[in-house]
Amino acid sequence: MSPTTTTTQGELRQVAGASLLLVAAGGVAGILNLLFNVVVAREGGARDYGAIGPLLTLVTVVGLIATGFQFGIARHAAVSSQGPAHLLGPAFRSVLPWAAVAMLLAVLSWPLSGFLRLHSLVPVLLVAALATVSVLGAAVSGLLVGFRRFKVIAALGVGTAVLRLGLGFLVGHGSGTVALSLLASFAAVAASFLAGLLFLTVTARGLKASPSRSPGEIVEERSGRAGIVGALIAGALWTTWGLPVLFARHTLAAGLAGDFAASQLLAGALIWGTAPIVTAFFPTIARHRTRRTFLYGELATLLIALLGSVGLTALGPLMVGHLYGHGFTGSRSVLIMLAISATATACATFASWAAMAGSIRLGGVLASLGVAVASEVLWDALVAQGPITLALAPVVALGIGAATFLLFVRRSVPNLGARPSRSVDGPASTLTPERIGTEP
Repeated sequence: MSPTTTTTQGELRQVAGASLLLVAAGGVAGILNLLFNVVVAREGGARDYGAIGPLLTLVTVVGLIATGFQFGIARHAAVSSQGPAHLLGPAFRSVLPWAAVAMLLAVLSWPLSGFLRLHSLVPVLLVAALATVSVLGAAVSGLLVGFRRFKVIAALGVGTAVLRLGLGFLVGHGSGTVALSLLASFAAVAASFLAGLLFLTVTARGLKASPSRSPGEIVEERSGRAGIVGALIAGALWTTWGLPVLFARHTLAAGLAGDFAASQLLAGALIWGTAPIVTAFFPTIARHRTRRTFLYGELATLLIALLGSVGLTALGPLMVGHLYGHGFTGSRSVLIMLAISATATACATFASWAAMAGSIRLGGVLASLGVAVASEVLWDALVAQGPITLALAPVVALGIGAATFLLFVRRSVPNLGARPSRSVDGPASTLTPERIGTEP
């Protein structure tokens, strides 16, 4: 057995343990975030929650764009020979311009407020502030992932959800519900960002990753475009998932849109529940690029999503009807369609991040996700006639995107790209049956 294979097997055992830890922490955080939304829904009612749902979807999209930068930074840290004390400055410099871009949401406050039929610009301005902090936080979370500090990541995730729920109880009745719920989210995310930064600057100076590349390749990768590619991947994936709730608010009656937003939030738990698997597997895929690691992660994602789908369809209507309060009625047929879409989105998410970690066919990934987003816009605007067809939009769009990807890579797909693949940051990688990429 080769040293590389032995190392990978050892890391796979560690990854399995990290996955369990992060999935458990993610489950706790997910329950707390659900309770936060229940509190907000009960205070504001179905009509106000129909407005909060799309705004929180915008927050989620921006947060996942930040996740793209996070994984770009994590990829750099995973192959670097330097510790976070040296990488923290460059990581922040790489996200600062994009944090400024996130503030441009403030410029769009007036048209967005009109589209969502809001009575104030304040909620959209709070979304802009939350977007800025989320992008800045990508520098911190990226280093934590790259240096495999999974216990810290789990603690910050649960802590953020606890603080958000606590602040959610301060949300009052009436027109201020939308703004106050976003303010609670902003305060929780900002606190998590500061806590992670404190950990890196005070207690983690001795951390180092085990480098798997030469110093020349590390320098080249640090100046690469991985963060931008990751942001495009994350934005496309979560735009695909979030578009239906935006169109629901625009096309459906206010109460029905609020009911759809509540159901979509429950289905989104399938995606959040599998996201920790990506975090746990990402550094190992970036370092070793083995096909086996990719397949294990994808299968674990599918299994957890399917198990969650069973629970969602069995308990979802009861949860919507009883937890959210008067005016909410969960439709089992809508929840089934949302569960199918969420499972497809979860699997596509892992595959996309794994491709980024190994620099595999990223042009094809971006092209297929772009086709998926465009297809969904057309579906939602021209085909969807009600909640069920809106709920099916993500799986239809991702199916079209997957077909596009197969056309892009053609015969190389069965071998995961047997021909050399140009890395986002470094030289081309040669793929073999055992390794997704071996360095020369």
